[in-house]
Amino acid sequence: MIDKETAYQLALDSLQPPNLELRERGDSLVIVEHATLEKEYGWIFFYNSRKYLETKNERYLLYGGGPIVVEKADGSIHELGSAGGAKYQIELYEAQRKKP
Repeated sequence: MIDKETAYQLALDSLQPPNLELRERGDSLVIVEHATLEKEYGWIFFYNSRKYLETKNERYLLYGGGPIVVEKADGSIHELGSAGGAKYQIELYEAQRKKP
């Protein structure tokens, strides 16, 4: 069983190394802490570029990055898609978890 701090670090580590385009413009991926969701099975972390979060300039906004789930039981990381939006992707993940 892991705690939230460990889950956060695992999610953050999964975003590294930053993609080349971000690195070239002096940017990086960061977790949007206030958007984190806690579920009975783990945490759902959302992320974006540091520059977007600091400036709100859409030039730096990331598109197509789905949330990251970190399971409490074992620290496993599951990168969700972005098609249909985050809520839809989370529902898909939760439905898949329930399958035997």
